[in-house]
Amino acid sequence: MAVELDPTVLPVMHKRARPVQRSLLTRIVGGMFLAFAALLCFWLFVLPVVVVALSSVAAHWSGTILPDGFSMRWFERLGSSDFDALTTSLEIGFGVAVLGTILGLWLALALEGRDRRGLGALVDTIAMMPNGVPSVVLGLAVLIAYHKRPLDLSSSAAIVVFVQLALVLPFCYRCAAAALRPELTVLREAAASLGAPPSMVLRRVVLPQLVPAIRASLALGFALSLGELGATLTVYPPGFATVPIVVVGQVERGYYLPASALSLILLLVSLAALLLIAARVPRRRAD
Repeated sequence: MAVELDPTVLPVMHKRARPVQRSLLTRIVGGMFLAFAALLCFWLFVLPVVVVALSSVAAHWSGTILPDGFSMRWFERLGSSDFDALTTSLEIGFGVAVLGTILGLWLALALEGRDRRGLGALVDTIAMMPNGVPSVVLGLAVLIAYHKRPLDLSSSAAIVVFVQLALVLPFCYRCAAAALRPELTVLREAAASLGAPPSMVLRRVVLPQLVPAIRASLALGFALSLGELGATLTVYPPGFATVPIVVVGQVERGYYLPASALSLILLLVSLAALLLIAARVPRRRAD
């Protein structure tokens, strides 16, 4: 039996609701705020990168808006020591990112569901403490603590990994902790109730749900490690150099254009590495 709708109670179905019209003044003000935000972002973030890119290919640049000429000679002058520093930066970055992600995930899982009082609060505070300490102070503390036996790291690159890991760990830990939603706890309990051992629950239930957080942690740890300078300058041993250390040394001697060339290479390589980390791996379909 068909039911007739009273047109006095319900609106006519075939007529579309009109969108709310904003006043002309509101649209103008909104457009001005948007343009100002875009200009500010360009001025603070995009323009410095453009300047570095232009400096790396500038034949000479002094007192003019644009370089006087363009040349690739600064890239051609890069030596084996510069590429060794680039390799060292990438190796340290990947190592710190992987270690930070593993430790941060382990801490987040260990503290999951624990009352944030007593021991849980103490561990959480210790994990986040490097965020509240200047990197130079943290580097000095690590150097003083680990420059004598029985654990002397002052002459090894391991001290750089150690101090950068301390700086990166809070961010990796928060990435993992933010991904541990209550729904994940329900899934874990359901899998455990069906007889799945803890290792299988971790491998088949927990880790697949944490893949986005793991990628974010790897990307963040890698980016922070590549750009870290304060603590690294404090603890790095003789003969050790990363790209930031080499660039600072060139800038101190007034070699801005060669420093820009090396910085641009680091920027492009790090961007490619971050894209590789963020790339989605296609899932294999079950037969």
